[in-house]
Amino acid sequence: GDPAQRLDRAGLKGKRGWTKKKGGGHGKFTWGRPGDETFMTEPELSRYDPNYDSLDDEDESNVIFDVLEYHQQMARKAGISLDGFQGGGHLFGAPPAPPQAAAAQRSVPLADSLPAKIPLKDFKAKCMELVDEFLTSEDTEELKDDLTAMHSPMLHYEFVRRAITLAMERSARERELVSELLSKLYGARVLSSEQCGKGFERLFEVVEDLQLDIPAAKRYISQFLARAVADEILPPSFLSDPLIERLGGEVIDHAKVLLSIKHGLVRLDNVWGTTSAASVDDLKQEIKMLLQEFINSSDIDEACECIKRLGVPHFHHEIIKRAVVLSLDFSEREQAMMSSLLAELGKREIISDKQVEIGFRRLYAALQDLELDVPGASKILEVFINQAAKDNCLPAQTVEAIKKRYLNGAKSAPTTN
Repeated sequence: GDPAQRLDRAGLKGKRGWTKKKGGGHGKFTWGRPGDETFMTEPELSRYDPNYDSLDDEDESNVIFDVLEYHQQMARKAGISLDGFQGGGHLFGAPPAPPQAAAAQRSVPLADSLPAKIPLKDFKAKCMELVDEFLTSEDTEELKDDLTAMHSPMLHYEFVRRAITLAMERSARERELVSELLSKLYGARVLSSEQCGKGFERLFEVVEDLQLDIPAAKRYISQFLARAVADEILPPSFLSDPLIERLGGEVIDHAKVLLSIKHGLVRLDNVWGTTSAASVDDLKQEIKMLLQEFINSSDIDEACECIKRLGVPHFHHEIIKRAVVLSLDFSEREQAMMSSLLAELGKREIISDKQVEIGFRRLYAALQDLELDVPGASKILEVFINQAAKDNCLPAQTVEAIKKRYLNGAKSAPTTN
């Protein structure tokens, strides 16, 4: 036969011409046993192989698939929330959310980033109007409802800026009111920590211009800022952020000093002086004693001077309310005396028409409770408000509007004691 064929068979042994391998793996150049492919591994490529890829040696969790995803990962590790920064502001200069507010913020993570429902220009004008009205009425609930109704949370930083700017132009009492307002709105989740921080950033940017009209602007802003940290609206780390430190400069330094002094957090409750809730109660008591003294002495000039010396024009609505409430237990002669005092206060421009209106609105809002204590209180109140209109303390249309709102079952304003 063929010599090549004979040579190939010569090396084979066994009765049948070749030896059967153990395990059924067959010989060379075969696939092996069934299932062997499961345990096959790719040989490691040399670092010098053209097909070598350095990313194969790294942990997959370190691969950056998307810039935004990477920023979110880094923010989570640093305890920083990126919510609300789509509308502007720096990425990592934001303060981390306070622990007690973290859960609340997680429930509405995109609230601050929702598109504004009204233009920025209109929002600014409305904020000025709301804050100005609040500083007169001190009605936090009404302001909260009006601010929420604008459905523009991503612009709330502008509200913070406008509120503080307006308060700086007023007295210490108004500045205290705005500090308390920011704390209450933050607690009610109307304002976020990010939006408050951004509002202060905007103030830092214009502080030099503000000083032209308000020489103490830097000091006021630092006091507002320190108070915001003390009230846990902003975390202390906000003051140590490098970008914030560069932007705020002296304001940040002064705020740190206020927070670092002994018992600083406690003292910041009175950063604007003795204008706390306790002093308001004292003021109410002083007004009550002043009015009772007037009834005893009948000295209208002395009463007007005492009211003027109180120096609280924003709180004159309490005089209107307290005068009528006290008169419910008086005789008709004493009621006429009290009505004449209110007329004289209006004539001398000690009490504004707006304060008179707020005072009567508060009285009508509390009318049901007054009727329980003094049956017939509604008739006495009607005599007072009609006389106020005759004395030109209230416009006739305002009187009708008040009666229509509160006597026809309309929504009552919150009662202030």
